[in-house]
Amino acid sequence: MSGKIYRNSAVAIAAAAMVAVLAAGCGSSGTTSAGASSPSGGKTPSSKTSSPSSASVVSSASVPFPIAVGNTWVYRTTTLAGTTGTATNKILAVSPASGGQQVTMSNAIDTLGTTTSTKSVYVFYNNGSISYPFSQFSTADSGTTVKLISGGLFWPPAAELASGKASHSTLKISFTEDGQTQDVTAHVTVQGAGSGSVTVPAGTYSATIVDMTMAETFDGVGFSIEVKSWLAAGVGPVQSEAITNEDGHSEVVSKQELTSFSKS
Repeated sequence: MSGKIYRNSAVAIAAAAMVAVLAAGCGSSGTTSAGASSPSGGKTPSSKTSSPSSASVVSSASVPFPIAVGNTWVYRTTTLAGTTGTATNKILAVSPASGGQQVTMSNAIDTLGTTTSTKSVYVFYNNGSISYPFSQFSTADSGTTVKLISGGLFWPPAAELASGKASHSTLKISFTEDGQTQDVTAHVTVQGAGSGSVTVPAGTYSATIVDMTMAETFDGVGFSIEVKSWLAAGVGPVQSEAITNEDGHSEVVSKQELTSFSKS
């Protein structure tokens, strides 16, 4: 692949990671969520689940992320190209799943007057871990198609994140651009980055910070993509940034900032 293609692929995977974390794809279209699998080789806690009501919340062992039918988050989105838009995420359903609760969320992305509507499915496990959908999509600006072959994205329980311990997993991803296809193995590391204050349009929050780094190599050239997320108690994700690193050069390629959160 040419330098342009593998760089566009790196930006595409950053957008895909943003889809996973905040269920909104900056600059992406035609999103179809890949099925989420369970962490730890498919093993989940064998505790009994019950049908959650509209007032359901995630396990206290998870990072702050309130789940209840009707909960709605609205974000201001910004891309490296300077394009701004709005992403609206709303929980449509919460239902029992093996070892936890499955959450279905609608995602409406409005960019340059065009709205793209999709759905994402997460699993919030009773042990506090969370599986995120890695979405399969094509990016309108670069023409890059991203497809997940195997693997999954997971956040470990809050206690593990608070300890600073790194959690590792692997994704196999296929990129197609200008008729050329390349399969890439991305090594994913999720690690807590402490806590801090963050100010977004919706206000100022004391937040838990989570770093997810995805490292891969295109034609011998190494890239890493860091997705940094800020989550506030009672609100959930309030800000997220996707940052690419190529040969020691870093830049923020997409950012989301909370403008409003409404509970059901």
